[in-house]
Amino acid sequence: MIPYQSRIPIKDSYLQAVGQAFYNFATAEWSIVYLGSLISPSFVTRESGADFGVVDREFSLLCETGKIPECVEISKRFSDASAKRQVLVRSIPITAVDGAQILDGSEAGKDTQWTEEAVWAFANELQTLDIDANALYYKLKPSEK
Repeated sequence: MIPYQSRIPIKDSYLQAVGQAFYNFATAEWSIVYLGSLISPSFVTRESGADFGVVDREFSLLCETGKIPECVEISKRFSDASAKRQVLVRSIPITAVDGAQILDGSEAGKDTQWTEEAVWAFANELQTLDIDANALYYKLKPSEK
């Protein structure tokens, strides 16, 4: 196997931050899917493999039923994270002022350069969302006897 060698000079720590953010989004999304299954048991099979926008929309609709009031805040946070993820995915690679390679999601007058610090902050936001959604899932999940 030939090891991958990037011809684009980018800091390993930046790549690690971006990778961690995407991984954390995936784990948070699955916590949301499983939490949704407490409201509607078919949510797992219905939303398994669905686009994250679909998961966001459908989970939000489930939370509006009021069956699990604690889901409303989690749903809002997931919607916000989904929007940020979309900006990150659609970002353009640029050379920043300091010469570093970063992603730039700026559009329509909004400056959204994904500095390493910003990416790590997003990764942490996603990790916290995942932990909170997972904790709520286990708090609400019927105990198996």
